[in-house]
Amino acid sequence: MFDILSTGENFRSVQELYRQVQQQKSQIGLTTVYRILQGFEEDQVAETQRAEDGELLYRLRTTSEHCHYLLCRQCGRAESFTPTAFEEHTTEFSRVLGYADLTHHIDLYGVCPRCRSAG
Repeated sequence: MFDILSTGENFRSVQELYRQVQQQKSQIGLTTVYRILQGFEEDQVAETQRAEDGELLYRLRTTSEHCHYLLCRQCGRAESFTPTAFEEHTTEFSRVLGYADLTHHIDLYGVCPRCRSAG
Protein backbone atom coordinates (compact mmCIF):
# COMPACT_ATOMS: atom_id res chain seq x y z
CA MET A 1 0.00 0.00 0.00
CA PHE A 2 2.85 2.36 0.82
CA ASP A 3 4.35 1.86 -2.64
CA ILE A 4 1.03 2.62 -4.30
CA LEU A 5 0.52 5.79 -2.25
CA SER A 6 4.04 6.92 -3.10
CA THR A 7 3.33 6.78 -6.86
CA GLY A 8 1.58 10.15 -6.85
CA GLU A 9 0.99 13.37 -4.99
CA ASN A 10 -2.75 13.56 -5.65
CA PHE A 11 -5.39 12.59 -3.11
CA ARG A 12 -7.09 9.34 -4.17
CA SER A 13 -10.15 7.44 -3.02
CA VAL A 14 -9.98 4.01 -1.43
CA GLN A 15 -11.59 2.60 -4.58
CA GLU A 16 -8.89 4.14 -6.80
CA LEU A 17 -6.16 2.77 -4.55
CA TYR A 18 -7.82 -0.64 -4.45
CA ARG A 19 -7.93 -0.75 -8.27
CA GLN A 20 -4.20 -0.06 -8.31
CA VAL A 21 -3.66 -2.89 -5.81
CA GLN A 22 -5.61 -5.24 -8.09
CA GLN A 23 -3.56 -4.16 -11.12
CA GLN A 24 -0.46 -5.36 -9.28
CA LYS A 25 -2.10 -8.78 -8.94
CA SER A 26 -2.12 -8.45 -5.16
CA GLN A 27 -4.52 -10.61 -3.15
CA ILE A 28 -5.27 -7.80 -0.66
CA GLY A 29 -9.01 -7.31 -0.14
CA LEU A 30 -10.87 -4.01 -0.01
CA THR A 31 -11.42 -4.29 3.76
CA THR A 32 -7.68 -4.73 4.27
CA VAL A 33 -6.98 -1.65 2.14
CA TYR A 34 -9.34 0.36 4.39
CA ARG A 35 -7.56 -0.94 7.51
CA ILE A 36 -4.10 -0.22 6.15
CA LEU A 37 -5.07 3.33 5.15
CA GLN A 38 -6.68 3.96 8.53
CA GLY A 39 -3.47 2.78 10.21
CA PHE A 40 -1.40 5.03 7.95
CA GLU A 41 -3.59 7.98 8.92
CA GLU A 42 -3.35 7.21 12.64
CA ASP A 43 0.44 6.85 12.38
CA GLN A 44 0.56 10.10 10.35
CA VAL A 45 2.07 8.34 7.35
CA ALA A 46 -0.91 9.37 5.21
CA GLU A 47 -3.12 12.43 5.29
CA THR A 48 -6.77 12.67 4.35
CA GLN A 49 -8.98 15.19 2.65
CA ARG A 50 -12.71 15.04 2.06
CA ALA A 51 -14.02 15.24 -1.48
CA GLU A 52 -17.05 17.45 -2.11
CA ASP A 53 -19.32 14.42 -1.82
CA GLY A 54 -17.82 13.56 1.59
CA GLU A 55 -15.70 10.64 0.41
CA LEU A 56 -12.40 10.34 2.26
CA LEU A 57 -9.32 10.67 0.03
CA TYR A 58 -5.75 9.67 0.90
CA ARG A 59 -2.16 10.49 0.01
CA LEU A 60 1.22 10.24 1.70
CA ARG A 61 1.77 12.97 4.28
CA THR A 62 4.07 15.64 2.86
CA THR A 63 4.38 17.83 5.95
CA SER A 64 3.76 17.64 9.67
CA GLU A 65 2.24 21.13 9.68
CA HIS A 66 -1.47 21.92 9.71
CA CYS A 67 -2.51 22.54 6.08
CA HIS A 68 -5.57 23.44 4.09
CA TYR A 69 -5.98 22.45 0.46
CA LEU A 70 -7.55 23.62 -2.76
CA LEU A 71 -8.47 20.27 -4.32
CA CYS A 72 -9.08 19.56 -8.01
CA ARG A 73 -12.46 17.88 -8.43
CA GLN A 74 -11.26 15.90 -11.44
CA CYS A 75 -7.74 14.62 -10.71
CA GLY A 76 -7.32 15.09 -6.95
CA ARG A 77 -4.38 17.47 -7.29
CA ALA A 78 -3.98 19.53 -4.13
CA GLU A 79 -2.49 22.96 -3.55
CA SER A 80 -1.77 23.74 0.08
CA PHE A 81 -2.41 27.16 1.55
CA THR A 82 -2.45 28.81 4.96
CA PRO A 83 -5.21 31.34 5.61
CA THR A 84 -3.06 33.31 8.06
CA ALA A 85 -5.67 35.93 8.96
CA PHE A 86 -8.28 33.23 9.56
CA GLU A 87 -5.89 31.24 11.76
CA GLU A 88 -5.12 34.36 13.80
CA HIS A 89 -8.82 35.20 14.20
CA THR A 90 -9.77 31.68 15.29
CA THR A 91 -6.95 31.64 17.85
CA GLU A 92 -8.08 34.98 19.26
CA PHE A 93 -11.76 34.03 19.10
CA SER A 94 -11.20 30.80 21.02
CA ARG A 95 -9.05 32.62 23.59
CA VAL A 96 -11.68 35.31 24.21
CA LEU A 97 -14.44 32.73 24.61
CA GLY A 98 -12.29 30.41 26.70
CA TYR A 99 -12.31 27.47 24.30
CA ALA A 100 -9.41 25.02 24.13
CA ASP A 101 -8.33 22.37 21.64
CA LEU A 102 -10.04 24.17 18.75
CA THR A 103 -10.22 22.45 15.36
CA HIS A 104 -11.60 23.58 12.03
CA HIS A 105 -11.87 22.45 8.42
CA ILE A 106 -11.55 24.64 5.37
CA ASP A 107 -12.21 22.82 2.13
CA LEU A 108 -11.87 24.50 -1.25
CA TYR A 109 -12.63 22.73 -4.53
CA GLY A 110 -12.14 23.65 -8.16
CA VAL A 111 -10.74 22.40 -11.45
CA CYS A 112 -6.96 22.71 -11.86
CA PRO A 113 -5.41 24.34 -14.96
CA ARG A 114 -4.24 20.96 -16.31
CA CYS A 115 -7.74 19.43 -16.16
CA ARG A 116 -9.35 22.61 -17.48
CA SER A 117 -7.10 22.65 -20.55
CA ALA A 118 -7.65 18.91 -21.14
CA GLY A 119 -11.36 19.07 -21.17
